Amino acid sequence: MANDKDTKRAEFASFVAEHQASLRSFLRVIGVSQDSVDDLAQETFLVAFRELDHFDKDEDFGKWLRGIARNLTRNELRKNARRARILDQKLTDHLLSEAEKDCSRKEYEEVDYRALRDCLEHLPEKSRKLIAGRYADEWKSSFLADQFNMTATAVRLALMRIRRQLKICVESKYPNA
Repeated sequence: MANDKDTKRAEFASFVAEHQASLRSFLRVIGVSQDSVDDLAQETFLVAFRELDHFDKDEDFGKWLRGIARNLTRNELRKNARRARILDQKLTDHLLSEAEKDCSRKEYEEVDYRALRDCLEHLPEKSRKLIAGRYADEWKSSFLADQFNMTATAVRLALMRIRRQLKICVESKYPNA
C-alpha cells in the first residue's frame, strides 16, 4: 500500500512541476494580488492533492487546477478579511467570468512557455539571475537586493523592465497569442 502512496506523490509532484507557473499566471490574470498568488497556488495544489482520486486522468489537469483556483478565488471574494487578497472585487468578478468562458485560451498553452524560455535565454546573465531568484527561488526584493548589491526598489524596477522585455519578446515570436 505504501507503494501506491509513493506513486501518487511522485505523479502529483510531476503535475505540480509542470503546472505551477501557469497556475500562478492564471491567478494573476483573474485579479489575485501579487502578494497572495503563491498562497492561493499552494492552497490550490493542496486541494488538488486531497481530491486527486476524483480527477479523471483523461481530462486536462491544468484546466482542473484552474477550476479549483477559480473556486478558491471566489471564496476569497466572499471573505471580508481585513487584508484582501483580491485587487478589486468587481474587476476580479469580471475576470473570473471571462476565464470561465474560455479556460483553454492561448495564453495557457505550451507554445507561450517555449517562447518565454527562448526569450529568457537571450537575456543578459544578471537579468536571468534576477528573474530566476525572484520567480524560481521565490526570493523577495530585499533578499535579491543584498545578493546583487542593489536597493530593493532598484530590484523591483529591474524586474519590471525585464518582464516588459520578456512580454515584448514573446509577443514578437507569437503575435497572435
